[in-house]
Amino acid sequence: MQETATRHRPIGVSIIAFIETLYAVFEILIGIIAIVGIFAIGHVISSHGHVTTSRVVDVIGGILGGASLLIGILTLIFAIGLWFLKRWAFWLTIIFQVISLIRHGLEFNHPNYNTTTAILGLVIPVVILLYFLVDANVRRAFRV
Repeated sequence: MQETATRHRPIGVSIIAFIETLYAVFEILIGIIAIVGIFAIGHVISSHGHVTTSRVVDVIGGILGGASLLIGILTLIFAIGLWFLKRWAFWLTIIFQVISLIRHGLEFNHPNYNTTTAILGLVIPVVILLYFLVDANVRRAFRV
């Protein structure tokens, strides 16, 4: 039997979904601009007689622009999942934040790390993790 009570999205989840949407749109735009720009540069290089260099630029640009485009599309799907309180989006948030903690924690091993960036990189995932795992309203909204 379906539950008839409506779930309410906590304000923090709405904010995170909105920020993820902005990031996704930014990534998609960067991907499109990169692909169009690199192909234009490749065309200019080709018109000057450097066909092999043009193809290398096109391939590398296509891969980098395509990766940015793919990341943007996946992030948009993720943001929509958060907005509609999908359980998989809750667990992906937990997984992504743990990965982010590990990645930013490893920044301290670099010889020339930026302390402010490394600390902010640790604080933001911790806050999101605590919010998702400790707040009962969030867990109830995602039915976890």
